[in-house]
Parts: sequence; structure tokens; C-alpha cells
Amino acid sequence: MGFAICIFISLLVFPIWAGDELHHSLISRFEDLARSLEGFSKEYFENDNHKEKKSSANFSGKCKSILHSKAKDESLVNFARWEPWHGKFGFSYPWGKYLKIGEDLRDLAIIILSLKGCHDQSSEILEASVKEACEGIIASLAWTIKELGESIKEMSKCRYEEMIVPKMKSVRIEVSAIVNPFALGTYLENSDGLGIASFVHSLMKMVEKLEELAKEVEELGQLGGFHENS
Repeated sequence: MGFAICIFISLLVFPIWAGDELHHSLISRFEDLARSLEGFSKEYFENDNHKEKKSSANFSGKCKSILHSKAKDESLVNFARWEPWHGKFGFSYPWGKYLKIGEDLRDLAIIILSLKGCHDQSSEILEASVKEACEGIIASLAWTIKELGESIKEMSKCRYEEMIVPKMKSVRIEVSAIVNPFALGTYLENSDGLGIASFVHSLMKMVEKLEELAKEVEELGQLGGFHENS
């Protein structure tokens, strides 16, 4: 009798669905990545004194946590595929897309962690020459991540052609401008140039990965029956 009551409560009264947990977990990772980028920008560009910079443990910790999400994702997807129709998730909901999106998020986390190492190779003088541009680029990347996460959270189709593509095109132009020899001058001829070149390369990799992620989110919206934005 007690067992039957437990089953009844678990399935009908207070059900705990793997699909719901996976959905919310994925959304939280978008938010964590956006905050990590904002934290990186604040730590390395808003503070002019390198000696007074705070520890990077906060944004690094979020990224490292995301790197260990694969096993949990795979387990939740396996359970979610067997769950009955509940809430917004139907029988044919594309849970497999969550695995690909999760993989893209882990790749982004790796790139964010690499930004710190690249940045540490450049001098304060060189940093000042690209500070404003980098702040704008990182803000745009963080905005894009938030926008994609919000799309999944609200189960609304992401505005890929309308907003994401133009934003990424603009960011590409800004990143390319940083490596313009006329912008960096003679710094590209020394070790500082290597640091900023690696940093810019990581930014470009992030743009490319975000474009891939945006396409995956767009496909999820199509396959999952996300509603149109009003």
C-alpha cells in the first residue's frame, strides 16, 4: 500500500521529470557562461591596476563546472526519452539536441578559460590599446549567449536571422579591427603581440562556436515546436 502511494505521488502529485531537470540545467549553463564572460571583462578590463585584480576563481569555477556536465546530460536524456507526455514536452521532443547544445556549451567554456591565459601574456600598455574594443566584443558575446538561453527557457524560436546573424557579423568586424597592424602598431613585433594575437584568435573561435550554437538552438526550436516571438 505504501509503495503504491509513493508511486502515485511521484507520478501524479509531485512528479520529478528528468526532462524538466535537463531543460533547467541547460538554461542555467547559458546563464553561467554569460556571467563568466561578464566577470572576465570586469576583472581584466574595468580594473586598471593588475595588482588589484580579484581572483578569477568565480568565473573559472562556473566554466569548469560546465565541463563536467556531459555524463549528467547523457543520463538525463536517456530517462527523458522514456517519459510520458508532460508539461511542454511531447513524446517526440528532440532531447538529443540537448546533447549537441551541451557539447557546444562545453566548448565555449574551454574558450573562456583560455582567454585568461592569453590575456595574461599581454602587457598593460597593449591592453589599454584594445580595452574598449574588447569590452564591447565580450558584451556582445555575453548578450548572444543570454538571448539563446532565454529562447530555450521560454521555448520561443530564437531570432536567428533577425538578431543573431547581424550581431555575430558585427562582432567579427570588431574582432578583425583589433588585429589591424595600424591599430596595434609595433606591438605585434614583440611578445606582447603574441599574447594579443592568441587572445583575438580565441575571441574569433568563440564567435564561430556561438554561430554553431545558434543554429542548434534554432533547429531545437523548429523540432520542438517552439512558439514564434510576438
